[in-house]
Amino acid sequence: MKKLLFLFILIPFLCVSQTWEHVNNFPFEGVHHPVTFSYGDDAYVITGSNTDKVYKYDSSTDSWTQLNPFPGGIRGFAYGVAIGSKAYIGFGSDSNSVHPNDWWEYDMPNNSWTQLASFPGAGRDHPAMVNVGDKIFVGCGSNASSYGLSDWWEYDITNNIWLQKTDIPGNGRHHPYYFGIGNYAYVGFGHGSVSGPGSNPNSTLFIYNDFYRYDPSNDSWQLMSQFPSQARVAGTQFSYQGKGYILSGDGDNHYPLGVSEFWEYDPVSDSWVQLPPHPGNSIWAPGSFVIGCNVYFLLGNNKWTYPFTFPKNIYKYRLGTDCGCTDPVAVNYSNQAIQDDGSCCYISGCTDPYSINYDSTACFDNGSCVPAVLGCNNPNAINFNPNANTLETRGGELDTSFGLGGFFGVNSSAALILDANEDCVLKSAVFYAQFPNSIKFEIRDSIGNIIDDTTLNVVSGKQRLTLNFEIPAGQSMRLGIGTTGSFLYRNSANTSYPYDIGDLITIKTSTSNWWPNQFYYFYYDMIFQKKCNVTESYNCISVGNCQDPGDGSGQYTSLSQCVTSCVSTNISELNKEINVYPNPANNFINLEGVFDEAVIYNIFGKRILSSKNSKIDISQLSQGIYFVKTIKEDKNIITQFVVSKGN
Repeated sequence: MKKLLFLFILIPFLCVSQTWEHVNNFPFEGVHHPVTFSYGDDAYVITGSNTDKVYKYDSSTDSWTQLNPFPGGIRGFAYGVAIGSKAYIGFGSDSNSVHPNDWWEYDMPNNSWTQLASFPGAGRDHPAMVNVGDKIFVGCGSNASSYGLSDWWEYDITNNIWLQKTDIPGNGRHHPYYFGIGNYAYVGFGHGSVSGPGSNPNSTLFIYNDFYRYDPSNDSWQLMSQFPSQARVAGTQFSYQGKGYILSGDGDNHYPLGVSEFWEYDPVSDSWVQLPPHPGNSIWAPGSFVIGCNVYFLLGNNKWTYPFTFPKNIYKYRLGTDCGCTDPVAVNYSNQAIQDDGSCCYISGCTDPYSINYDSTACFDNGSCVPAVLGCNNPNAINFNPNANTLETRGGELDTSFGLGGFFGVNSSAALILDANEDCVLKSAVFYAQFPNSIKFEIRDSIGNIIDDTTLNVVSGKQRLTLNFEIPAGQSMRLGIGTTGSFLYRNSANTSYPYDIGDLITIKTSTSNWWPNQFYYFYYDMIFQKKCNVTESYNCISVGNCQDPGDGSGQYTSLSQCVTSCVSTNISELNKEINVYPNPANNFINLEGVFDEAVIYNIFGKRILSSKNSKIDISQLSQGIYFVKTIKEDKNIITQFVVSKGN
């Protein structure tokens, strides 16, 4: 399956994850333009898209707590910055689109607020806000009077005063990217009212890619080197260990970037390097914060969906090597780590749940994963696949946590679109139901004809249902439901089409008319099976007893051949000790010889009757060939006789 998995590079004495990792989802209502910052092991999300709510994140437990509301009231498009144990928050607009100038200090350890000197300039939405030393610099933004402000202000924390400084060069703009490194503030990109550097000539929206450095010591600006990719706006940013970072947002047409881009800026070389993008779609107006060596990316607005959705997924990315596992006994020990981040792991193995050797107890991937190749691995079968390594594998999304979604009951034609290289069986899948219901589950061909279906009762919540759908080889089949009002859960964002399942099934997209590559319908953690097609074969288990092993490996190609061969040697060698008469017989046979029990079988090896008498009633037997097996301690003697019903 094509997914973003947790990959680890195993180097002796150095194990640093350089990929994105999903942590617990944001448990409250999603917002765009959240104010985000951190202190110690904790982080905070404040206001955003017209709310006054405050949340605290504890990275040690990966959990969230709601705190007292922001005293400045409901606020959207506000901004804030943390310096030590204090954070400073303001700007934005209220639910009436009024731009307040209040300015607040938040004491994080004591969870207390203090109102400071109000901003003396024009109120605004989404400005730049950067701290350098004990000063905070604010500028740019937009309000009812201007779509792109260019003024620049300094807030002196010690003296609680505001001073206006030299405007940013170039065009005024709102929603820029910005960060502080050392003694400088860096500001650039954003959205203005006239064409400028990086603007798309085919768009009437003017997005920029120019980038500036501000020197507070002499109140001066310097244009930096040109950004090596398209203009952008409305992402998130941060600085770490002397470098700056910009992440996600919209491109030069104010539509989401095609990939959720992540860039690192080195002020020494005045250059940019692209890093791995965060999972899912590029997000408009998200938040971020840094705890230890990890940046956390969260919230914002997903404009790839319709209507736009508010993702609650949170991802973190390891930025450096100074945090890590400091226990030499652990499999992910890092000799470069100077701070233990709680990541020590003591079991290595395959951590990919789609691999055939997945180890659910492993917390560190050792590179041993073997991808599943679904197929018949029996060399005696007609459909033997020499590359196959499993008759059963998992597929699709494992659960609903990868993106936004909800219970859906409007359209009974909603389905996943899949191709199958060979016939297979969909044994079962996990479903999430809002209510108890009776639902028809089905798979149809590309023109809508039902291939297989079943109607099952569901209960509220998560459940695995047995389907046993016989799926033929084919293209663009539809895996869905046939019941309107099903109210099963489906995701509406962050899908990862195509989903490859065992190199045999490909889930290509969905039937959504709006965003087919964003919606994922109903079927989670599917179990697919492949059956081996074997010819009939038999082994002689005991004298007169033949069985088909079911895998085509039997010694004989027919039951009659097996039965005949199974008894022929024993008859010639042993039947001299037992005499059967009359032979042919009609209503009874006599057995002459010493035995404890006699068992009669038909020619197919089926047991018909048994007796301990020397005279046995066979009047109920139909005409044909039979075998009588006489048993004496550990010796079995087989004798053939014929039942004749003639006159």
